[in-house]
Amino acid sequence: MELTQNSKSAAGFSSEAKPVAAHRLPKSGTQRIPSVCQMCVNTCGIVIKVERGIVVGIEGNPDNPHNYGRICAKGISALMGLYDPARVTTPLRRTNPEKGMGVDPKWEPMDAEEAWETIVGHLRRVLADDPRKLIVLGGTGDPESVTTVINCFGQAFGTPNAGTGTPFGAKTWANYLNTGSMHTEPDFRLCRFLMLFGSQKGTMVGHDTIKAARAMAEARDRGMKLVVCDPICTPIAAKADEWIPIRPSTDRAMALAMLHVLLNELGLYDAEFLQGQTNAPYLVGRDGLYIRDPDTGKPLIWDESRHVSCAYDSGAQKPALLGTYEVGGNVCRPAFQTLKDHLQQYTPEVVEPITNVPAPTIRRLAREFGETASIGSTVVIEGQRMPLRPVCAFPDCRGLAAHMNGVWTSTAVQLLNVVLGAVDVPGGNLSTNVVGPHGKFRVGDGPEGLVTSGPELGNRRPYPARVPAVPVSADLGELLPVGRSPRPLLALGLGEYAHLLPYKPEVLVQCSSNALMVGANPRLLAQALSKFSFMVSFAHTVDETVELADIVLPVQHPLERFDFPVNSLRGWVTGDQWYFTLRQPAVESRPGVKHLAEMFLDLGERLEIGEKMKAELNNRLRLKDPYRLEEQKSYRWEEILDCSAKSNFGSDHDLAWLKKNGFVAWPRGLGERYPRGVLTLPRLPVYFEHFLTVKPQVEALIKEAGLDWDLSGYQSMPFWKPCPADAERDKGYDLLAVNFKFGFHSFSTTQRNPWLEEVTARHPWGYNLIMNAATARRKGIGDGETVVVESCEGEKATVTVKLTQGIHPDVVGIGACFGRWSHGQSAGRGKGIHYNTFLPHKMSWIDAMSGHIDACAPVRVKKLVDS
Repeated sequence: MELTQNSKSAAGFSSEAKPVAAHRLPKSGTQRIPSVCQMCVNTCGIVIKVERGIVVGIEGNPDNPHNYGRICAKGISALMGLYDPARVTTPLRRTNPEKGMGVDPKWEPMDAEEAWETIVGHLRRVLADDPRKLIVLGGTGDPESVTTVINCFGQAFGTPNAGTGTPFGAKTWANYLNTGSMHTEPDFRLCRFLMLFGSQKGTMVGHDTIKAARAMAEARDRGMKLVVCDPICTPIAAKADEWIPIRPSTDRAMALAMLHVLLNELGLYDAEFLQGQTNAPYLVGRDGLYIRDPDTGKPLIWDESRHVSCAYDSGAQKPALLGTYEVGGNVCRPAFQTLKDHLQQYTPEVVEPITNVPAPTIRRLAREFGETASIGSTVVIEGQRMPLRPVCAFPDCRGLAAHMNGVWTSTAVQLLNVVLGAVDVPGGNLSTNVVGPHGKFRVGDGPEGLVTSGPELGNRRPYPARVPAVPVSADLGELLPVGRSPRPLLALGLGEYAHLLPYKPEVLVQCSSNALMVGANPRLLAQALSKFSFMVSFAHTVDETVELADIVLPVQHPLERFDFPVNSLRGWVTGDQWYFTLRQPAVESRPGVKHLAEMFLDLGERLEIGEKMKAELNNRLRLKDPYRLEEQKSYRWEEILDCSAKSNFGSDHDLAWLKKNGFVAWPRGLGERYPRGVLTLPRLPVYFEHFLTVKPQVEALIKEAGLDWDLSGYQSMPFWKPCPADAERDKGYDLLAVNFKFGFHSFSTTQRNPWLEEVTARHPWGYNLIMNAATARRKGIGDGETVVVESCEGEKATVTVKLTQGIHPDVVGIGACFGRWSHGQSAGRGKGIHYNTFLPHKMSWIDAMSGHIDACAPVRVKKLVDS
């Protein structure tokens, strides 16, 4: 089978292409300023309308290739944050010594220089004593250039705790493990069968929202089949060909059953792709480890054409995928045969009672998915013939992975793509930054020839494993040699496991991160953060985490600041173009209110570590001569951005040019869009030996520390094991609370916006608890009645219930990041309930391999009059 598309060029890379200016926006009585939204992380191009120095409206920028002039409700409402009467515009000092959730800090204004002297005094003390006692609590939403400044500050200061507790999800970690890329996207243009697991892709939720929504609509018009597996009938599930109301946290079992059907019942797999682009041929011994060449240590494969074993990279003519062999006295099998045998335990009949998905449905979906992959078909694009695999099981979403062993869940779903050859080729699941701008590889070649993530992760990456060690980071990252160690472990590292650290953290610098709302159970984290001897927040609004600070310094609102590039230079772009955008101010900020990056630069100068910061910035921002920063010179943020622009895009694309044009853009080459269809890349994993090799080292450290952690996640292949929530059903907590996202909210940053708050209040689900109508009838609960939700940890909340047929009978749904309590955010305060409050925050609910918490909350629900 062959398809052909017309094209102008067959180049694999776009390295010869030059940036092209966007059309200059027309002038009128209203000033129209091209910029970039920051109401979520998707960096949509906007046009800010300004009259007499006041922002009067925000529109999508029609010239911007990221969002084609479209914009969502969040972007339109951004001006409400700019003119929020509760904005922080002057330094604030806490006058109430008591700290805790909902405690009023009783702020009073303070002199700016006095504030700086106080902050610097505390930081000088820990710098002289032990720099590790400083924690810089960062977050998401800021551009790469800004987070780079924060990390450079931490490195120059000497603390291992800069950017600590970033909310990397398990799905992101699984992407890095399986593809080397932070994100993946379905190839909507050519995909014919898309399966979403716990995802609302295409409905203004997730990565690249505007583009994905348009691409989804066009793909559906073209006839692409869409199947959604989700406990809740979300907007995308309601528009799918088929909604599968799966039981929460059981997606991994369903994916394993589908893999079993494909490999063991139907024999459907792409042998050529598995042989050449994965570790499927690597020989595995009875101990689960690779059989290696005794001289080089390289994994061996079996060449069926010569009937001998050889190194995986020796050019074997026919690498074996199946069979049993004897090599050097070791009985061994290819990793693919090992995987096939492992999957035999996950038949659809075994999985049906786990997932509540009928066995015939699982078999049918597996068969349809495998047959639609059209193994052996090709397509010609821009004169280049490539494999065509028009299927995608989409693994890149929090709903899929936010459970115990969530990395394995995303991995099992991604393996559906891998075994059919539907990875980074036309029609399949595409990695967004395997190859970056100008054909620069953003992934590495691991020690066994497997793909590994780029340098952005530093030494914390899922492969290859680090050497575990006694923890020196507050988030205990050294005990998770293949994990990221996000916020759940920070709360424990500052609390229950504080004795493991060789120091006591004393000073906290917080910015761009409402950790109490999104990182863990807020009570536990609030208790930990309240114990710091001093905390300063850089913020333009007082949220729940900022309320714990001793001093707050104001920073610019996104509509007042410069950032470039707003989207990462590492790639993370989908579609036909590279583009890098400038955020520029629409109005001037008040005197003394600075950019967040400039605050850290100033802090570095005051602490006399500025030279170290600039030396590191030169490297991390990839600045080339003559645009490298002079270490003895002080720079404004705009000057640094100008150096970055000229260094990366040439002297004719400086900051002045960007102010006029908004962004640079040029075509992406085939190798950048479909890297495995054109290029030779490191292999993808179907077998994960390094988890086995590092596990004994972790076990030894855990035992020495006297800890009882469940290390069962350290296996070589995805497996099924129920979440800890299952054990609570017998204790009367018969429902599972899950949270879901609205397309008009983002993280914890938008609930205070009065326009979006009104939309939430008018939404039928909004601030309500959604519950299956049949389940509610059995409990005597009616639509619109008030109920009490109680967690297995004793947390209780009162809320209005909204009944629906569009939810699994054993599930109740809670909208994300409601139930706010900050005194500085009146619009959303006290409305709805806060989901994370219901999560048990203890090690038995945290994945000891990746550090992620299980987001399944066992609850019981009763009418208010009955409770």
